[in-house]
Amino acid sequence: MKNEAEDDQGQNVAPYRDWAPTWLRGLIAFTAGCLLLDMGLHSLDVRIEWFIGLDTFSFSWVLAMIPLPVLAGVVVGLIYGFGGKYLAHFPPVLVLGWCYYESMSHFPLPDGTKLMPWQFWAFFLILQMEFCALGAVFGEVLHHRLRGWDNRIKYGADSEYLCDQEEIMLKKLN
Repeated sequence: MKNEAEDDQGQNVAPYRDWAPTWLRGLIAFTAGCLLLDMGLHSLDVRIEWFIGLDTFSFSWVLAMIPLPVLAGVVVGLIYGFGGKYLAHFPPVLVLGWCYYESMSHFPLPDGTKLMPWQFWAFFLILQMEFCALGAVFGEVLHHRLRGWDNRIKYGADSEYLCDQEEIMLKKLN
């Protein structure tokens, strides 16, 4: 395969190169997603794992459950690019898992507050993971809008061009 690809007009174009290796982009995206989630939860003053009765489900709690993980997912998808929707599942696991561990063992709970059962908490964790992945899909689309929809190489490095039926018939006739 040639190192140069052709664009739609048939002119040679240099292949697209990412700004960092995949593992580094993944590490930076994961860290950025974790930091954004943690700072957002602290700024909204929400602890997902605490149950205070119906007062638990306030407007700030809803903001922490839906738009905050979507925003974190957008950041992960923008930084990582293609595949960010898979990576975006993990920042909520680390952040919310650490918060649950802190509430369970390190800090005394405020009066009138109970620690949510882990099964109920896991439901909210899965919701956060899915909203974060949804945001990462938007982030991937934004990444591709900024960087281009493909890497300007018509066929990937691990694939080869497959003949179409017309070429096969021409080979049989000759």
